[in-house]
Amino acid sequence: MQSARRLSLLDLPSLNMDADIAASMNRIVESSGLSRAEAVDRLNEAARRYGVRLCGGNAESLTLATLEKWLNPNEAKNVPSTRALNLFCHVFGSSEPLDVLARSHGMGWRIIDGEDAKLLEWARMEHEIKRLRARKRKIETEL
Repeated sequence: MQSARRLSLLDLPSLNMDADIAASMNRIVESSGLSRAEAVDRLNEAARRYGVRLCGGNAESLTLATLEKWLNPNEAKNVPSTRALNLFCHVFGSSEPLDVLARSHGMGWRIIDGEDAKLLEWARMEHEIKRLRARKRKIETEL
């Protein structure tokens, strides 16, 4: 568990990430090669498949107008729910919006993919091996 640290006023986290998440989502949709309508169709299809409710109120499915608001950094009142954000990341195969959210805390948090997770596990294992070798050498000198 990470210990608490004191932040200066310059280090305070920015926890209102709505505009940054919207910009990230917008970049992802634009780079997907899908039209906005196709993106809505994919999100609605995945929502039905996984039983995820994308919108509040009486809305049965996501509309193009709502997606446009989600992707607009200037629409601070219209942000996707965590369920919708999670589904969005799944549909488009990108954790970037979640990474934006994690980094906003200013504690060095990041979202990593499988390859980076393996690399991190390897690095920790290497570190442990070096520590154990050093301990072994110390014990050998004492014998």
